[in-house]
Amino acid sequence: MSSTAETTPRRRRRQELLSSSIVVARRLLADGGLESVTMLAVSREIGIAGPGLYRYFPSRADLLRVTYRDVLDELVAHVRAAIARQPAGDRAAAVQALTNAMFAWSVAHPHEFDLLLGAGLRLVEDGAPVGGESGGGTFYEVAALAFPPVVAQWADGAVRFDEPVVPELAADLGARRDALLAVFPDAPRDVPLGLVVAVRVAWQRTFGLLCMTAYGHVTEPDGPVRRDYITALLDDLNARNLALFGLTPSPAAVLEPVFEPGAGSSGSGTATPENTAPEPFLAGAYPATEAGTTARGGTGRRARLRRELLAEALRSARRLLDEHGPDGVTMQAVAKDVGIAAPGLYRYFDGRPGLLHATHQDVVDELLAYVETARARQPADDPSAQCHAVIDALFRWCLAHRNEYDLLMSGRMRISLPGEDTPGEPRHAPLMALDRVGAVFAPIALAWWRAGCRVIPDDELLPALVPHLRAAREAMRGIPGFPPDVPLGLLHAMNLCSARLWGLLTLTVYGHMGDLDAPEAAAHLDALVLDLAADALDVFGQKLSAAVVLVRDTPGPSGPVR
Repeated sequence: MSSTAETTPRRRRRQELLSSSIVVARRLLADGGLESVTMLAVSREIGIAGPGLYRYFPSRADLLRVTYRDVLDELVAHVRAAIARQPAGDRAAAVQALTNAMFAWSVAHPHEFDLLLGAGLRLVEDGAPVGGESGGGTFYEVAALAFPPVVAQWADGAVRFDEPVVPELAADLGARRDALLAVFPDAPRDVPLGLVVAVRVAWQRTFGLLCMTAYGHVTEPDGPVRRDYITALLDDLNARNLALFGLTPSPAAVLEPVFEPGAGSSGSGTATPENTAPEPFLAGAYPATEAGTTARGGTGRRARLRRELLAEALRSARRLLDEHGPDGVTMQAVAKDVGIAAPGLYRYFDGRPGLLHATHQDVVDELLAYVETARARQPADDPSAQCHAVIDALFRWCLAHRNEYDLLMSGRMRISLPGEDTPGEPRHAPLMALDRVGAVFAPIALAWWRAGCRVIPDDELLPALVPHLRAAREAMRGIPGFPPDVPLGLLHAMNLCSARLWGLLTLTVYGHMGDLDAPEAAAHLDALVLDLAADALDVFGQKLSAAVVLVRDTPGPSGPVR
């Protein structure tokens, strides 16, 4: 009994320290992102000596692992609560509530979302495990909540899923179905794999728009117009996803607004009431930007040496990025690598943000060169082959350069100079990574339209989207060769394809679609890409081309840095 009396206060103290550490880690994460969560910072906040924290968390990885689980539990609870607020038996409302709650939480907690999405990639060196026990990835617990209402639709005969699934995907889909049936034992055992396919398609579409929203890729700058546009895109996406299950948006749904009234979103940019209507996130066309903050002109010896050092610094930054991710690219590490004092590097880059910005632009240039080469290999009169080849090349390059893709997706969050930019005078050019890559698809879509492809009629577009699409079309008239009479439905079709493309690509790169190193991974990836390409083509009423030339190489560093 005396032993219990002696240990109870100790256990209580231990639990208090554990709880306080998680609270502090969560605050540090929300304020400064993943790299701000350190053992030293947490120790200082809770008032113990640095080494003392290691008695409770053997390593930073253990601290981050517990923080990760706390964040995921909060997200799942938030989504469950949103679903519980819907009218009983209203299946459409349940699915809509899931989507809106996921968006609202992620926009309000961008750094926490960043941890959930990228922990499997960014924490690999710390050994912190990531993902649900089902093997379906971190967000599997959220996506699974859509299973009961859509299964009920199928069980009632409201929708059928008779189309055969791609054989190479059948095993994975079967494993996903078994995992879902284990979580929901009351569901019928004979749920068709086609239903799992439909859930996966809806999730990929939603997740693509979610990532672009959370990381600020949809439009620039932030403000009321941007938020209205994203809300309209989400409403449209909800309606199209519900249609997969024979449902329509519910008028009784109690939905959480994605953006708090009067609040900005998590993307970069300064909220301004003067915002103009945004461009669609796929159809833009943007020029490449200068890699360094200093011009590369000049022909003298000093200018040549300067260019050589810039190129060497970028090569070093790219190597550090490839080996350690964005957090490994520091001024000190690059300066040491190129053999100069760290302060000397500031003559060439505007601090670490400037270095990361230049690295980001170099990565985009390399990726664009790779996909453009893939497109150039296809017949000039076969846009379907070009589309398939570009999608395939995107996946090949990004999976071979996962840390580089991480920088492209999350760059707006990681490359910032808080308080130093003034409205209208940004220190660095915008990081238009997805916009520039997406622009590769613009001439392909225009070729289909000129050939008379299927176009989404204007009366099938949500009214809230129309003014944004019209303004986008007007803004794009400055692009050489862009026809002023392009239908709004064509632009929106590109948006729809873009959402699923970036959703599946991001989930795959960050390890949420299975083990990339498994023996069957290559065939599985080929099947995923083929299915995605077929779906994108179908939006425009097109079929896969037998003339496509796909290269099965491993893309290595071949970018503009020489």
